[in-house]
Amino acid sequence: MTGCLTGIRKRTVLLFFLATTVVVYGNTFLNDWTYDDVPVIVQNPDAHSLKGFVENSRPGRPLRELTYIPEYHLFGEKPAGYRVQQLAWHGMNGFLLVLVFGLLGVELPYALLGALFFLVHPLQSESVANLSHRKELLALFFSLVSLFGYLKAAALAGGRRVAFMAVAVAGYVVALLANETAITLPLLVILVERYGMPRERRILLRRPLLLAVAGAMAAAYLLYTFRGFIRPEQLLTVYSKNSFMASRSYLPLFMGSMTAFGFYLWKIVLPVGLAPEYTFRLAESFLQPWALLSGTLLVVLVTVMVRAARRLPLLSLGIGWFFVFWLPVSNLLPVAYLAADRYMYLCLPGVGLALAVLLQRLRSPKVEVGFCAVLLVLAVLTAIQNGYWRTEHTLWRHAVAVNPDSTWVQETVALSYLLTDETDKAVAHAREAIRLNRLNTRAYLTLAKAEERRGNLAEAVKNYEFFAAYGGMEYPSEAADVQASLPVLRERLALQKKNLQ
Repeated sequence: MTGCLTGIRKRTVLLFFLATTVVVYGNTFLNDWTYDDVPVIVQNPDAHSLKGFVENSRPGRPLRELTYIPEYHLFGEKPAGYRVQQLAWHGMNGFLLVLVFGLLGVELPYALLGALFFLVHPLQSESVANLSHRKELLALFFSLVSLFGYLKAAALAGGRRVAFMAVAVAGYVVALLANETAITLPLLVILVERYGMPRERRILLRRPLLLAVAGAMAAAYLLYTFRGFIRPEQLLTVYSKNSFMASRSYLPLFMGSMTAFGFYLWKIVLPVGLAPEYTFRLAESFLQPWALLSGTLLVVLVTVMVRAARRLPLLSLGIGWFFVFWLPVSNLLPVAYLAADRYMYLCLPGVGLALAVLLQRLRSPKVEVGFCAVLLVLAVLTAIQNGYWRTEHTLWRHAVAVNPDSTWVQETVALSYLLTDETDKAVAHAREAIRLNRLNTRAYLTLAKAEERRGNLAEAVKNYEFFAAYGGMEYPSEAADVQASLPVLRERLALQKKNLQ
């Protein structure tokens, strides 16, 4: 990296990435709390003080909570102040990518272009625009710190090697405290040794015992961290989010995972129609064209990774980087959502590395100018996407246009319209949410409130009763409140019927 930055101060590169981040994501300073911001930050005592953090009343990602504490003291419940740190983490991640790419042998101009692709891609909007998703930013930052320390250690000897190895280990541990999806970082280190490092500098691959111990430790941590996901109930959780309750077998999940993989590739190439939640049509069948096509693309990419190893090893590394961080969010082991923009945050650096390697190999001014034009278009699309995160209303009303087949999106949009007193639209979306998933109990609550405002007490009582009967498991306090208010509503309904007679 030293040679890569000869005559150019690293500080200048850092300031360039921070400035670019502000230009592209600066409009998020106008945004309100959205998505999970309120429960994760505003209503979370663990994120307000060190005392609350120690009490740990809402276990979560501890590093993320620690970063909110100074912001809460400075800005309270004003989200704009939190954006400064949010954008800083993202800009520093772009800078660290330049350093890591340089250590791997990518020349500075191409390292900059590859890192800029990561920085301005619209898929990053969710992680940057939504403050509760800071966990992705932190996980990548410390993963890159770990990787940087490891690459430096491999090039040194003696005490300096030990010091940088300590940085690598510490970075990995802190990355896990930010987000457990960083668990597969050791696999990336192995790929770095295989595709980006001379044999004589390798540390793990030349020491099978050390590799075995490290692998066993990582596997043990993986099993412990994801132990809650190895349950039939978790499979059904994923299925319910996609309004699929026709089977309990693993096949629909696998085929859905393949479909999501192709979906990611498509959104990397054409990042429009992005939303905070996506659903897929699941089925217990191998004959699913999109899943089969996506699986074929996966096999093709693996083949390219293997075949390119001799002539373009860093291209293989870039593809491998993508796969390494896709695995924890692939839902091959059921996690939650089959696809989410934020899941690509740790994956996109691999795409940036692959593109940087190809640009360096081509060395074509016309191609480089064209790539810069693409970066400009991506930056504009990102700024537009940031605007959809302005408020809960703009976010979900855009989401329902993108993803009308999601019961949860329909339910949330219904609530949005209820809050703005557009009760007819609230009823329509709540009914659509129930049509998609008759067990979406919260949709019944929203529908009941909307019908009550419209004066349709019969429908209101019917839906309140359903929510009181079946919503208690997910929403116990709200179900109890509804149960307590039902006698009064029934009296009002009886009086209304009497007056109509």
